[in-house]
Amino acid sequence: MSYNRSTRFTHRKIPTATLRFAVHPGANSRNTISRILPAINAIEAININMTRPLLSWTFIFSSLLFYSGTGLAQNSQSRVAELPSKHAAVFQKYCYDCHDNASQEAGIDLEKIPFKISSDIPTAERWSKILNAINSGEMPPKDSQQISAGEKTDFLADLSIQMVMARKILSDSGGVITMRRLNRREYQNTIESLLGVRPDVSNLPDDQASTKYDTTGASLFFSSDQLEHYLAAAKATLQLSLKPSPDKKSKTVRVEPEEYYNKFYAEAAAELKDREIRAAAYFAQKGKKPPSEFGFLDEYQVKKQRKQEWLPLLNQYLKRPETKTGATLIMTIKQGGSTKIKLPSLGTKDDGRYTIRLRAAHYPEAEERFHYLEFSSGSGGGRKRHGWRKVTGTLDNPEIIEFPIDHRPGIKTQYWVHQRTHQDRGDKNLATLHMKENGIGTTPGIWIDWAELVGPHPENIKTKIGKNDSATSLGQVALVSSSEIKPNAKPNKILFEKPDGWSEKQYAKEVLNRFATRAFRGEEPNPGYLDRLVEQYAGNRAQGLNPRDSLLEPLAIVLTSPSFLYMVESKGSSGTSLLTQNELAVRLSFLLWSAPPDDELMEAVRKGELSDPKVLKNQTNRLLLDKRSNRFVKSLVHQWLEMERLDMFQFLGRQFPTFDNAVRENAREEIFETVLHMIKEKLPLASLLKSDFVVVNDLMAGYYEIPGVKGHEFRKVKVPEDSLRGGLLGTAAVLAMGSDGLRSSPVERGAWVLRHLINDPPPPAPPNVPQLSRLDGEVLSARELQKAHQEEPQCAQCHQKIDPIGYALENFDASGLWRDKETIVIGRRNANKTKDFDIDPRGELPGGKSFSDYHGLRDAVAEYPDEFARGFTEALIEYGLGRAYGFTDQDLADEILNQAKSSEYEISEFVHALVQSKQFRSK
Repeated sequence: MSYNRSTRFTHRKIPTATLRFAVHPGANSRNTISRILPAINAIEAININMTRPLLSWTFIFSSLLFYSGTGLAQNSQSRVAELPSKHAAVFQKYCYDCHDNASQEAGIDLEKIPFKISSDIPTAERWSKILNAINSGEMPPKDSQQISAGEKTDFLADLSIQMVMARKILSDSGGVITMRRLNRREYQNTIESLLGVRPDVSNLPDDQASTKYDTTGASLFFSSDQLEHYLAAAKATLQLSLKPSPDKKSKTVRVEPEEYYNKFYAEAAAELKDREIRAAAYFAQKGKKPPSEFGFLDEYQVKKQRKQEWLPLLNQYLKRPETKTGATLIMTIKQGGSTKIKLPSLGTKDDGRYTIRLRAAHYPEAEERFHYLEFSSGSGGGRKRHGWRKVTGTLDNPEIIEFPIDHRPGIKTQYWVHQRTHQDRGDKNLATLHMKENGIGTTPGIWIDWAELVGPHPENIKTKIGKNDSATSLGQVALVSSSEIKPNAKPNKILFEKPDGWSEKQYAKEVLNRFATRAFRGEEPNPGYLDRLVEQYAGNRAQGLNPRDSLLEPLAIVLTSPSFLYMVESKGSSGTSLLTQNELAVRLSFLLWSAPPDDELMEAVRKGELSDPKVLKNQTNRLLLDKRSNRFVKSLVHQWLEMERLDMFQFLGRQFPTFDNAVRENAREEIFETVLHMIKEKLPLASLLKSDFVVVNDLMAGYYEIPGVKGHEFRKVKVPEDSLRGGLLGTAAVLAMGSDGLRSSPVERGAWVLRHLINDPPPPAPPNVPQLSRLDGEVLSARELQKAHQEEPQCAQCHQKIDPIGYALENFDASGLWRDKETIVIGRRNANKTKDFDIDPRGELPGGKSFSDYHGLRDAVAEYPDEFARGFTEALIEYGLGRAYGFTDQDLADEILNQAKSSEYEISEFVHALVQSKQFRSK
């Protein structure tokens, strides 16, 4: 079979999971791997079109199948794990009322489940759930006939023995090979490590289409048309990286905001006053002249202009003496809802580190929330928030505030300084509400004398960047701290000085060889593949392109090759299934940094030391304590705790005035910073269940009403025993996730606790959940709503387990603030009409442990450290191994838990145990 430059391929969407192959232990699996990899190398040696690489994923997959032979899925297992058929009587007697073929409650049909447990992994996993449900007493339900003691003992004994045997059988023969694509985060970090420039990934494939973690190979879909997007992203980033960066002189541009706002607000006030006067004149002569004589379309418009509600605010602004030399930040219908200080825009060639410097003071009579400055860029719905700073200076003694920003190459944007903003039109709505109270509106909080944009700074000046600088799209969590980014650093230069005597072709080939080796994470490119790249370079030169531009396309092709886009692992050392040391370094680095290994880790590989468990542990510890491990913590924790819910809902400004953008983002950061603190201080995992401290900054301390915390940096703060905070249950992020942005949800909160804190997840809601239409129009408390759900038989069993936990958290409103009564707003438009309900926080956990309030629930949950640790372990295994946690992973989980328990479940011990495991070090 041959391919030429004009070959075209059909676009097909094929998931990474297509590359899975069932393998046998020993030589079979090794032979399979050795057959697959030559196909990849052969594909990478295909000739290249002038405009696009001839890489057809359809061809790749078919080639893989060709190389791998036809006997991959054969299973030669001779052992069988099977439950004795006599136990079918237990199902017949106690279970078929709800779980036969006709009923199938919760989607479970026990009439069809094979008693041969080792048939396959899905069958074994169903039996595992049955074992857990009966062993815990969850099944049969309390209101059903219970299995007799003798039958239960006999059934569980046989099932437990067979489950152990099934786990061993399926662990031996159920492995899979998954060629995993780099997810967006890993792609960005890897490109940046090569080029010193962070790429735009907005057009690249999504990461979490079908699974919980963005490291799971089966969820990383790919299609040949998306290959074009990778090629375009690579070219755009290479153009920025290869383009010479001339030395830029640092400069300071000062903005005097009064020069704009005094004139702007004076004109606005005059316009509003004129409308008011014309409306009054019309009504003074009503009936004598039409509205058009006064500049209005009709009488309705005249009535609307009779009183200009924003006029008193503007008049007050213009009378303030300090606005003659600066700008007071006010909420107004003008300027999109609030005063925004516009800084000079930065263009595509202005990349580098800058500092926003300003002189400011606060108004003590304003709410503390309005003493914070917000720094943002962009405009409208695309505005990006970079961080917040509290202003403590006074009008008599203003202070200088500095805020660093990182402007990336290839981007043009506008930077702004303003007061904290709400998620919807909440600030403007609040201003209107305050007008009814005081005739003016929201009391202003900050005055700004002047603002400056300084930079770009020399690269040796280290500045701390705002925490929310991220290349991820809105609605996704920022998984990379911008303090890790070094613009224009270009740590691995592509070009180098050409040695004397080298031809241009020799030089180009060596440039491409070095770059491809780094891009392929230490693996040298196939010689034929390298020759094709050089031919592409020569073809570009023949068309008149200069040497630098001629390299652009071959380099982009390298960054679009399977060996770069995929985590390719070859046959292990000495013919074993173990990873090579290079591959182990890559897997470790991508686990903890979401990026390729650094020089120190690769030096251990070159010395052949990484196979030594002590060296591996030291390197793991080094990577874990490096700031780049923030990526691991933020990514794992965000996905483990399902924190995407924090971005699903808007919290109306009038109903939740203090839960604004600043609190939402800092509440998220609080969770991450708490885990990072625990790793640094070697604290037990159970600190997340209950603790005598919180990790907060001034903004979150203000939200929680914790006094004495100054500064935007997160730090450990001691809290008293009876504090509402201390542990995940008391965090604003977790409590807000358990709501719909309007009301707290006992179901969401209770289910979250079961899933994440005591590792007893409830089953998914059945598809036929009835709508409670008979309750339409009624205003009910949370308990009344959930009680109505429990009247439905298909809902009752789960709600009896979930809801009592959620009731104990009802003293927290949707935004995580304490309340003594549940207040229901009647109608979204009229926030003044409400109805109060008493809160009954009593309940019990599934095991029967009762509690009387939130504190009792937190104490009860804190008694589940082992279950909590197991849930975390399962999450770590799934995240770290890049595949869904399954039945065959239970032994690995037990090993990790046993090792971590010796250190009271210190988080780093979980990581060390996983990295040292055979599963992590093997294919």
